[in-house]
Amino acid sequence: MDEIQRLSELLMAHQRYEEQKHQRFHDDLAQWNASIDELYRQIEDWLKPLVDAGQTSFEYEPHLAQSKGYPDENSPFRTRRMSFLLGAHQVAFVPDAMGPKGQVGLSVTGVSLHGQEKYSLHREAGHRDWMLKKTVGVKDSEPVTFSADHFGRLLQAVVPQRQG
Repeated sequence: MDEIQRLSELLMAHQRYEEQKHQRFHDDLAQWNASIDELYRQIEDWLKPLVDAGQTSFEYEPHLAQSKGYPDENSPFRTRRMSFLLGAHQVAFVPDAMGPKGQVGLSVTGVSLHGQEKYSLHREAGHRDWMLKKTVGVKDSEPVTFSADHFGRLLQAVVPQRQG
């Protein structure tokens, strides 16, 4: 009977572990969503002068981020993508599925006129700063802190410059 009692204790310990793991995942998922919303609010704040001047506006649409573990419509990573126009040029922020330990990542499109350049934003769980990384082909640049000034310079590069 001792072995049956030991088996019962093992099963209870395993059940507690699974419940904690499930709760941790849902806590991380809530933080993942909150981080994305916080980033969007920050960008809206940075670009408020353009919105107030009627030079851009934000659009949001539902987005289902997928990963190897969640490759289909059953993905729990339901969020939204944000986009806005600069002239005729669209800029979009598209969230990736949550990474390990709640890591947040987004693809940033429309901030480069060069097809080889790709930009992404990442924020580790528990960190305050977003890091922007540029990838050209297979080569990654060193991540830099994503700031209003840096973002402004990126956006200026996609607006046609008129000499006159």
